[in-house]
Amino acid sequence: MKHHFILFSLLASLLTIYEADGQIRLFGKIVNKNTQQPISGATIQMLNTNVGITSDSSGNYALSVPSTGFNLRVTAVGYYPKMRYFEPKKDTRYVFEMAEEFKQLDEVTVKTNREDANVSSIEMSTLKLDTKSLRRIPVVFGEADIIKALLLQPGVSTVGEGAAGFNVRGGRTDQNLVLLDEMPLFSTSHLLGFFTNVNPDVVQDVTLYKAGIPAQYGGRLSSLMNINLKNGNPDRVNYQVGAGNVSARLVAEGPLGKKLTFVLGGRIAYPNWMIKKFPDRLSNSRAFFYDLNAKLRYQVGKNQQLTLSTYLNHDDFKFPDDTVYSWNAKAASLQWNAQLNDKFSINAAAVYSDYKFQMEGIKEFYRFRFQSGITHKELKTNLVFTPSEAHKLEAGAGMIRYDVAPGYRTRVDDESNINPKAVANEQGYEYSAYISEEWNAARWLTVQTGLRYATFSLVGPKTVYNYEAGVPRAPETVTESTSYSAGQKIQSYGGFEPRISVRIGLSKMHSIKLSYNRTRQYLHLITNTTAISPADFWKLSDSYLPPQIADQYAAGYYLNLKDNVYEFSIEGYYKNISSLLEAKNGAILLLNPQLETALISARGLAYGVEVSAKKNKGKFTGQINYTYARTFIQSITPYPLEQINRGNWFPANYDKPHILNVAANLSMGRGWSMSANFTYNSGRPAIYPDGNYSVAGYPLINYSLRNVDRIPDYHRLDWAITKNTRQNKEQQRYSMWVFSLYNVYGRENPYSVYFARFNRVTRAYQLAVFGSIVPALSWNYNF
Repeated sequence: MKHHFILFSLLASLLTIYEADGQIRLFGKIVNKNTQQPISGATIQMLNTNVGITSDSSGNYALSVPSTGFNLRVTAVGYYPKMRYFEPKKDTRYVFEMAEEFKQLDEVTVKTNREDANVSSIEMSTLKLDTKSLRRIPVVFGEADIIKALLLQPGVSTVGEGAAGFNVRGGRTDQNLVLLDEMPLFSTSHLLGFFTNVNPDVVQDVTLYKAGIPAQYGGRLSSLMNINLKNGNPDRVNYQVGAGNVSARLVAEGPLGKKLTFVLGGRIAYPNWMIKKFPDRLSNSRAFFYDLNAKLRYQVGKNQQLTLSTYLNHDDFKFPDDTVYSWNAKAASLQWNAQLNDKFSINAAAVYSDYKFQMEGIKEFYRFRFQSGITHKELKTNLVFTPSEAHKLEAGAGMIRYDVAPGYRTRVDDESNINPKAVANEQGYEYSAYISEEWNAARWLTVQTGLRYATFSLVGPKTVYNYEAGVPRAPETVTESTSYSAGQKIQSYGGFEPRISVRIGLSKMHSIKLSYNRTRQYLHLITNTTAISPADFWKLSDSYLPPQIADQYAAGYYLNLKDNVYEFSIEGYYKNISSLLEAKNGAILLLNPQLETALISARGLAYGVEVSAKKNKGKFTGQINYTYARTFIQSITPYPLEQINRGNWFPANYDKPHILNVAANLSMGRGWSMSANFTYNSGRPAIYPDGNYSVAGYPLINYSLRNVDRIPDYHRLDWAITKNTRQNKEQQRYSMWVFSLYNVYGRENPYSVYFARFNRVTRAYQLAVFGSIVPALSWNYNF
């Protein structure tokens, strides 16, 4: 019934499309004057009328206008307003080139495209990150960081300091789709979670969708993070260098002729001098990472662009006398964008992404090498049709091939006592198609509907085991096996993913928004740790492990006051998740050829309320964000011995009921600014012992039910002061210095609590990642 409703809405919208008689079409693009980068979310308004529109994600706009003279005014955040008089006699194309508004960048801002977008836009639960202000956020080691900035916003959290990945509205870390110029990233962290693995100096903007995910995207349950790289300056070559406590950076951009621009960025780390200052048990560790970005943009014609983006990174980390971890990623995307006419635009992309993890044991007589990975190959295309200001339709299709290596282990030398072992690789195909429409039904009402269909097939070669009925799956209960040849279909899944969003404008200052979206995920990150670890591995859906499915409902109220100086919002959400995977108690996951015997199905439930208050303008700016959120999981199995917590609901590892973030920024003039952040989190769930027992005379600790206890609460204060030597927008050579203090009052925030017996007494030990204040100094120079 829900599918019929969505299809009916789309059909009704299509039937209402019309083009006003006797009017002329004015269409074109809005771009940055210096970089020619498209500006999305710019407002085009015909003065003294109610006629207006917002540019799309490619900067395109289209208006039906009268043939008599009129004035158009264009505004966009961060740019000087532009006004132009038109008196067209026929359909006309015009490109607005917007000049950047210069001001001392003294504030940390996270905002959507327009100043009033939280009220006027159809989008809800969306965060737009102003990367120009990233380096002013006080973070550990003083390095600007994308994910650390997003963690200050409502609905985004992590399990603790130094944890890789992030959680959005009760979702797991693998349920976030992270795209870098359309390239999916299967790992988002450097140095075991202390840094985001994308250099912020090469990033144009970042958008995080917590709900209302556009219909063209799928494959993950919880969120979409779109990271767009810079296009390169078409007028002159610019350089930017920077250094901090742990890493150094270099970015170059500029023209290569009249039609071609480039961006090249690199970052390399030198953290070992700081690791030596860690406690004795860690001081002999070693770490290293680097990442490289390159982008070429070619102007094929007046209305066509061809873009090639590439990405490369490497990490390695060595624990003393034990194990060396390393992981690598390489990715590329080729995109073609064309404005066919005033109504149609098209873009197509070919995408490649590869992630490999390697673990090497270096202990004598136990030397080994383990490797796993995933490769993603994708083709997709999207068509945008804008018949009038009231309607915008989009449609597209895509195909993805997955190649997953769950893992294999080999000996390093003949003296090793480790036995080689391998799990067969997996292959799968995902096909998708979608259609969506945004309908401005009235000044106060906007409706966006979308319908996506995705199907997945697992193919051979692979051996599938059958198990005895009526008993838990186990290696001992295998009855027979079936072998599938290369390319032979093993299992298929598919289904519709409806999306709908509604904006009801109560006035120019406040509005109400509602959204619903269904998402499917055919990939699973198999882990038995609280946070992402390098030893986690990816797994495709198969005959025993179906795709995860989530339904999210969200509603919000938004209010802006005093010409958007003050911004308030409150959002609530409710999410049902099916076909989650939970490890059985005592399960062995790594290199398990019958993984279905170690996992059980589960369902999830997440709900919460997010409250945000911001001051966006003036010498003093800041924001207060509070989130109340709960996330629960329930195992689904008919066998009592397999049930987790006796089949009752239990908190997820990342369940944190209360999160408070406060950020304040003060512009002191002459390029000086000061900022501070305070964060408070409820302690995450943990498993504490509830008794002792002995087996054959050996004392053992008995643990309680899963996640019924919690570690102590987390809170931290950070502070930073910034000096920017840039005085005006024409100044090409300038520096920025940032001195920061992380964990100002030196709190030993617990990351975990573990227990051990000492002299027949069970004692608790608390592990803190940072137990003292961490000063940092970073420097950036532009020329």
